[in-house]
Amino acid sequence: MNLVQAIEWAEGHHRRGLYSPIGVAFHWVMAALMIFQLGYGWWLGRLPVGGDKLLGYQTHAEVGLTLMVLGSLRFLWRSQIGTPENVDEDSLSGKASHAVEVWFYFSFFALPISGWVMWSTLPGDLPLSIAGVIPVPNLPFHQLSEQLQFTLMQGAATAHLWIVWITALSIPGHAGAAVLHYVFKRDRVLPSMLDLNGPDQPGVVGSATDSGSAREPRRH
Repeated sequence: MNLVQAIEWAEGHHRRGLYSPIGVAFHWVMAALMIFQLGYGWWLGRLPVGGDKLLGYQTHAEVGLTLMVLGSLRFLWRSQIGTPENVDEDSLSGKASHAVEVWFYFSFFALPISGWVMWSTLPGDLPLSIAGVIPVPNLPFHQLSEQLQFTLMQGAATAHLWIVWITALSIPGHAGAAVLHYVFKRDRVLPSMLDLNGPDQPGVVGSATDSGSAREPRRH
């Protein structure tokens, strides 16, 4: 399947009001990594200073950089196919959903970058990588004065903390809104992210493969 075919296949899901399995995979993998990062970062902050804490922050930074790459790929994929139209974007809930989504994309980049800045101001030569595979060099802060490096670390740490708190508060709001849409509005916001069966209309690209004879058209 080439890119054009993949886009047509995904748009077949969108015409039925569903996210494609690719979009669903991006969503849940990145959600799991983000929740892991929040919990792991909180735990690391309570460890005593030492080698274990430094190694833990190395892992934390590498997962963050991996999230940034996944966020870039997800943004590129999203820019090609869009999303199913399950929410009125001009409504209050639609605007709130868009604002939260923009914040999440911002955090996918701002958190790893601020963490990368902090890591690059630390003494030592522990390397970073993306998913343990692609090496990532430290930013060239060693050429700066110690005072400037300290200022950069403090600024990055403050920004990182604020973004973490806003993101942590946004996640239950985002999940709760999806549940409320399902329980009270009875729309497809939540099912669109859970149903992987694909379009069931004959002739629609992305439809599930028939197991036997041709499927009869629906009668309304």
